[in-house]
Amino acid sequence: MLRKINPSSFVKITAFILLLFLAVQGFSQTQNIHGIIFDNISKAPLPSVSIETDGIMTQSDSLGRFVLNNIAIGRKIVKVTHIGYETFYTEAFILSSTKEVNLEIPLKKNTILLNEVTITAKSTSTDPFNNLAYVSARSFTAEETERTPAAVNDPARMALSFMAVQGGRKDSDNQLVIRGNSPMGILWRIEGVDIPSPNHFTKHGASSGGVTVFSAALISRSDFFVGGMPAEYGNALAGAFDIRLRQGNQYKQHYKAKISFLGIDFSTEGPIKKGFSSYVFNYRYSTLGLLNQMKLFLGDERSISIFQDLSFNIVFNSKDYRKRTNIYAVGGMSSENNFPVEDPAKRQLGVWDDFEDRWRISDVGIIGVNHTRTINSHASIKLGMALVESNIHLTSDSLGLINEKFRFDNEKYIDKRLVVSVHYQNQLTPKTFVKIGSMNNFLNFRFLKEVQPRYLYTNPQQFADRRQIMTDGMGNTQYSQLYAQMVHKFTPKLTVNTGFHLMYFALNKNISFEPRFSAKYTLNQSGTLSFAYGLHSQLLPMSSYFITQKQEIDGKTVDVYPNRNVDFPKSHHFVLGYRFITKNDWKLATELYMQLLRRVLVLPYPNSNFWFLNMADGYPDNTLVAKGSGKNYGIDVSVEKKFSKKYYFRANASLFDASYKTLDAINYISDFSNGYSTNMTFGREFNFKNKNVLQIGVRAMVSGGFRYSPADVEASAKYYTYIPIIPLTNTLKAPTYYRMDGRISYRINKRKLASIISVDVQNLTNHQNYSKVDFNLATKSLLLQRKSGGLVPVLSCQIDF
Repeated sequence: MLRKINPSSFVKITAFILLLFLAVQGFSQTQNIHGIIFDNISKAPLPSVSIETDGIMTQSDSLGRFVLNNIAIGRKIVKVTHIGYETFYTEAFILSSTKEVNLEIPLKKNTILLNEVTITAKSTSTDPFNNLAYVSARSFTAEETERTPAAVNDPARMALSFMAVQGGRKDSDNQLVIRGNSPMGILWRIEGVDIPSPNHFTKHGASSGGVTVFSAALISRSDFFVGGMPAEYGNALAGAFDIRLRQGNQYKQHYKAKISFLGIDFSTEGPIKKGFSSYVFNYRYSTLGLLNQMKLFLGDERSISIFQDLSFNIVFNSKDYRKRTNIYAVGGMSSENNFPVEDPAKRQLGVWDDFEDRWRISDVGIIGVNHTRTINSHASIKLGMALVESNIHLTSDSLGLINEKFRFDNEKYIDKRLVVSVHYQNQLTPKTFVKIGSMNNFLNFRFLKEVQPRYLYTNPQQFADRRQIMTDGMGNTQYSQLYAQMVHKFTPKLTVNTGFHLMYFALNKNISFEPRFSAKYTLNQSGTLSFAYGLHSQLLPMSSYFITQKQEIDGKTVDVYPNRNVDFPKSHHFVLGYRFITKNDWKLATELYMQLLRRVLVLPYPNSNFWFLNMADGYPDNTLVAKGSGKNYGIDVSVEKKFSKKYYFRANASLFDASYKTLDAINYISDFSNGYSTNMTFGREFNFKNKNVLQIGVRAMVSGGFRYSPADVEASAKYYTYIPIIPLTNTLKAPTYYRMDGRISYRINKRKLASIISVDVQNLTNHQNYSKVDFNLATKSLLLQRKSGGLVPVLSCQIDF
């Protein structure tokens, strides 16, 4: 969890870590690149494929395997060509002195028939791994995540450098806002399984947290979507991460040890049966607790944060490489304790944080197995099973004006799932491809929220008899997803993808049928025009269905669940995109989009501004109806140069508007409609004769300030909290958000050790952005607070051997 560092501790921590940094003499000039080439649909290995880098060529063997021996260390791009398949270029990756690189490369068949003349648009290494995504999607790699300034190996923080994305209000959180949508609308998928937020310090209903529970070092080429997802993605209104875990090296053992301000990190990988099976393992432990005990604080001295996580992926290939089984796991445990302001005289009435003693644990884990089988030369099937669990527990105590503590909030959210999935794909003809699948989630859950009102602080015991259970649910249920899509190449230039996604929720028997359509038209070798439409829906946070109220029925007081049968919120996505790729590695992309939101939860009466999608986490605790509507629209522009000629560049700009209507049909501005966002990322490498590499990078982000409403002064003073004027909802705007991040690293290649020392700095200029608004009871006015975090340096030292 990135927070402002205590400046007095910086030198101490830097010295502490540097003492652990070790390098040895002598270095190796070359290294090997291993890999396997396979058909992207049938998953069958491809023999006799040509692979080339640095003018050195080889071919894959009968099992699709290849090795490029004695390649000079440094940044490499591998070119792969095969008759009947499209040429593929890898993203630029680092070949170090101590670690062989292992590549898994899927090739896409060329659909050219005899006597056809076709114009094939250039592909790029950032094209989505899922080749059915024509708009609003791109892939990313572990190396790209590592080199992004202040991403600290977190894919979510790295995504702040992408088109259509901006961060939330707190820089200490990896929250993402996509095209004016709530961060709750983002789906996380790992190895084909949809999971709750895989983040440390996450909250119930959130998609974000402090940092992901898996290291980017464990991921393979993965995808990120900002809308218009293909039919196989459901249960998401805004976007999605589709994370794929990489295979370990099948020929040689490797180890990595890293220590940084965020903790210690250890990885190992290697063969189980050389050439056929392997493992990769990663463990991280936060040293924040240890440093705090040393009086070294990376965050607020009023908080203590601790986390640890473990991930692995074990892969078994059959002798003919036509069957693969992988067993994987990702799991993390975290806890966070926030303390009240110690001096009662410094606590501000109406600022709840000053009085609260909060403790939250958030644990999440998944363990699963996938089996992929080649059926024939044009079809494959993938079967999967996984166990998923999320456990979030929050307790909050508050101090009254007489400095007496009382418990006002106790929350528990336990979500356990058995997930069973099947995916089948078939290239029916050279021009027609189908993909179908299903994902079934069998849930066991326990949700509890009990609260005590705290309207006044003068006597905390006066409400002891008014303690109330807000949420109470326990039991089992199921939700299932089914999808089908067919791709047909109508002409050499025009490809069309049609399909549907179906979601069924057994708890209330709600069904959502969602048509999906996309098309891609190749204008010439450089330009492509794309369009996508899709209806998307999403389950509410599960506890939303168990809001509990007391009701008199036949003279007895019973619990009722008023939100049990509410419908899924839905969003119609329309996206029109254009992409132009130059001959010198530059890409221009622009997208126009509109999203029509329907059946969103609002309060069941007029003169209310409540809109479920204004929430970034948590869940509503009122009786609601699915009768709200809204609209998001805008334009995104992206200019990007892939990593070549020792540098990369990326710049993105978005203009957008997000609004909604409740039962009174008044048009309100959404909480996330701050009008515009921009970001720019640049990186450069400097190579030395001794094969060592200096890397520098910078990222700048500028966006409109967050929205807020004028205060109802009389009501706010009466209830000791900020109460907005409803007709003027979100008509005020905080000052412009600005942040600059930086990164510098130095990589040393030795014979037995490769070392990297790096410093990532979040908020280089120490600019204090506004992130919160409170009602100042003393002045009876609104108070904008700068709580987004200041300069945060993260020093790390890594050794590969």
